[in-house]
Amino acid sequence: MGAPGLAGVGRALRAGGLASIAVVACLAKGEAQARADEGATASLVLMADLDDDDANGKPDGEQNVLLHEARADLVPIDPSLDGAVLHLVSGAGKVRLVAGSTPVPFGARVALGWAWQGLAPGRAEVSARLKSGREKKIAIEVRGVTMRDVVGKNVPMTKGQASIDRTPPTRAGTPEAAADTDALRAVIAVPDGADTIDVTVESYGATGVKLDALARIALAPAQCPETWPGVHCLETAPLRFVVDDVDRSHPLVIERSLRTEVGGAIVVRSAGRKQAIRVLGPRESELGAIGRYRAHIRPIVLRAAAGAMPAIGGSDAGAVAMLRAELALASATWGQCGVSFGDASKLDVAVVDPPPRHLLSLGDDLGLPASGGEVRLRVDGRAIAVTVPRGASLEQVAHQIAGALSRLGYGAIISSNARVLPGAESGLDLSVRRPNGALAHLDGQNGAPLSTDPTLNVRIGDVEPADGIEHFSDMNSMAGTLEERTLVKAFDDGDPSSIELFVVPYFTGVGRIGESFIFGDGHDSPSMRNTILLDRGGVRARRSSFTLAHELGHILLQSPGHPDDYTADTPTLLMDSAASDASAFGPRRLSASECVRVLRQSGPASRLPLLTPWPLGPLNLK
Repeated sequence: MGAPGLAGVGRALRAGGLASIAVVACLAKGEAQARADEGATASLVLMADLDDDDANGKPDGEQNVLLHEARADLVPIDPSLDGAVLHLVSGAGKVRLVAGSTPVPFGARVALGWAWQGLAPGRAEVSARLKSGREKKIAIEVRGVTMRDVVGKNVPMTKGQASIDRTPPTRAGTPEAAADTDALRAVIAVPDGADTIDVTVESYGATGVKLDALARIALAPAQCPETWPGVHCLETAPLRFVVDDVDRSHPLVIERSLRTEVGGAIVVRSAGRKQAIRVLGPRESELGAIGRYRAHIRPIVLRAAAGAMPAIGGSDAGAVAMLRAELALASATWGQCGVSFGDASKLDVAVVDPPPRHLLSLGDDLGLPASGGEVRLRVDGRAIAVTVPRGASLEQVAHQIAGALSRLGYGAIISSNARVLPGAESGLDLSVRRPNGALAHLDGQNGAPLSTDPTLNVRIGDVEPADGIEHFSDMNSMAGTLEERTLVKAFDDGDPSSIELFVVPYFTGVGRIGESFIFGDGHDSPSMRNTILLDRGGVRARRSSFTLAHELGHILLQSPGHPDDYTADTPTLLMDSAASDASAFGPRRLSASECVRVLRQSGPASRLPLLTPWPLGPLNLK
């Protein structure tokens, strides 16, 4: 093969020369960029980490050890600073470095994974000596967030708390709005000379689910806390934290309301950074700030007959979903007092058949002692007869019958009832159980009377939901009807600190959609206590009457009455006796004094505690 021509050799030489020139140019550009970077200043925005993401009662920025949750507001150091040595030029106390869970002093060599943490609003400057030996400056802007109530008092993000609004909607700036002690302004501190900022306020539920947001909320100049020098402050309008969309969307307050729930959080965001304050009970009351408490509720839906459709929902699954939604609204409503029933979507709702005729009632009317005679009945078809001596008390007769049942292998749970108004003494009930604990079936003997004693009234309870549940009257409201007791005592868990809720198809008569039995005093302490019966009409009226939340109020307040029975009528109060209004001015509010009474009557220090303290846990807020 011949040698290449001169023209080909020339092209090869020129190509190689261009490649060499490109490499040299690239190196020169890199050196020029490096010289430019050496004098450049990087900028960074942080938020003073004054909230409590790990829920230990201490601001995250004041902790010497930051566990996982307390690191939520840290900002990772840029990887380009790996191996650099950082020196704080100005802004002592405004920012610090964190390695893992431990703060480290400036002057240490940075490793990947380290982070910045804002400590106080203001400016800081950091000088970084990179691994290459070059210098780099970092200008840090630290913003701050606090809350402020309607009288101008600062509410810190950790030591303070947000609370659910307990007043009807009012226009901002009016005397009525000034009385809204639950409303809070978000105050944002920005270093002097900073650009205009955008702020978003969000709300999160107790499980960490985002519930609501107000984007690019309007800000007005505000006075800064004295402890924040060198910054200027902006604030929002008074923000209302409310139970539901009805309250949230009212035209008077739609631009400053957020739907929230007790145990959740209000989050203020700016420049991609955030701070959070938790939602608890009222900030101020006779007992001081009220935290979060939990009530244990057992929800049960009754079928109209064995195997039939449940009282609500059209199916078992529908009944569970509908009652959980009702409980969620009631729980949110009582969040005004810091009370919750937990995550309603996880409550165990039972759908049950009507119980058999298991209940034998003694002295259900007048509670008179025996005159002498005989009690005869059948238990699952097996006959028993008990001779009752003259003058025997109802308790003695009950134990005689329980002994006869025991000899047949049956058990009996004896419970006393509250004395009815015309009664001489309290009546007694026996719930008869089979050896395996299942409810037995009681009836008479061939049509013969249950009792031959002229003063000893003996009855067998029967639950017939399809005919309507017989509700109590003024004469026997303290004990309930025999049908109500037969239903409730069939599913009694033996725990007086739990609240039983039964949803039934309907009550007999008209006008009754809910009943509650509260805890009594002394000898008349009823076995029917801390129990609610709600019919499907009460569920349908959820948005206008808040029936379930109202009946729960009777139990938690341990009060059979209503505030309008003895004071001025206030239709916006939940416990009003007759108010019905589906708007934001309906019966949905609880007063601070009612929240105090709930804690005194049903709180941890009460004679029969229905509420247990429920400390806050960390929320995973992104």
